[in-house]
Amino acid sequence: MSTTPSPRSNPAPSIKAIESLLDRFIALSLKIDLSLPKVEWDKNWTSECIVDPTPDNHGLVQWKPAVRGESRIFSALEGALETTFHPDINRYYGHYWSDGIVVSHETGEMSLIQIWNSQDEEMLKQNLLGHAFAKKKNRLPLTLFIGCTQDDQIIAIDNASGNIVLEKPGFAAHQTIATDLEAFLGSVTPTLKAYNG
Repeated sequence: MSTTPSPRSNPAPSIKAIESLLDRFIALSLKIDLSLPKVEWDKNWTSECIVDPTPDNHGLVQWKPAVRGESRIFSALEGALETTFHPDINRYYGHYWSDGIVVSHETGEMSLIQIWNSQDEEMLKQNLLGHAFAKKKNRLPLTLFIGCTQDDQIIAIDNASGNIVLEKPGFAAHQTIATDLEAFLGSVTPTLKAYNG
């Protein structure tokens, strides 16, 4: 039984891959920690993800991804940039509220960004806008970041192809690590390491 309900009855393959990754993350937490994942309670940084806002003896609260099912959260950004984003970027960020997670990949450990609440979404939009303007200024192909590696390389979706690429800030992508979001998310293994987005 899925721990994160599907936002649609027939989701795109990339949405199924996101759901699968989050399910594997929750299952790992339940198996190893015998509880849902926990985060430090902050009354000024709440989220739909928080299961019970009463902190435990260590000031932590349990959380799990919460379905939001928004399909076009970046429409204003697309308008400002006069471009259309690859559908997978909207799918990746728009279907769940969630804390970011740390995963392992054949290239090393990675932190994958997710959106915790509406304030987090606004900060992400500003960062994506800055990233996109820098790409445009440097006449580089548009990529949209979804995380970073342990050595601070950016993990991004190539807006034209949908490939998942690695790049260094200010430079063009230098390595394709997956042909699409579905393949990438299927190739990573969740860990319980703390996400420090």
